[in-house]
Amino acid sequence: MAPIVSAKKFTVDVSAPTESGVFDPSSYVKFLNDKIKVEGIVGNLGNDIVIEEKGNTVTVAATAKFSGKYLKYLTKKYLKKNQIRDWIRFVSVKQGVYKLTFYSVAADEEEEE
Repeated sequence: MAPIVSAKKFTVDVSAPTESGVFDPSSYVKFLNDKIKVEGIVGNLGNDIVIEEKGNTVTVAATAKFSGKYLKYLTKKYLKKNQIRDWIRFVSVKQGVYKLTFYSVAADEEEEE
């Protein structure tokens, strides 16, 4: 008997960097579509993984094997590729919900003085 596969849903809130104009959600969705591996093959999404962009949120729904760590890895890879990794970080809000935030600069400035 085959194991029952439950659907996983991951949500990434990209509102902070998008509103400041340094992040493009549509190119992020395209990057995820191009880079996600299913069964060891890049771009083999089919109906197993669905990536949607609604406003300032990106939703990844998966019925195949997919983890939040893999989403974090790909997001950090995207940020590095676009040379914005030094300013934006990937933060987990709760299980399955993530957001992109800017590093807090105010605390660093106080330490330097």
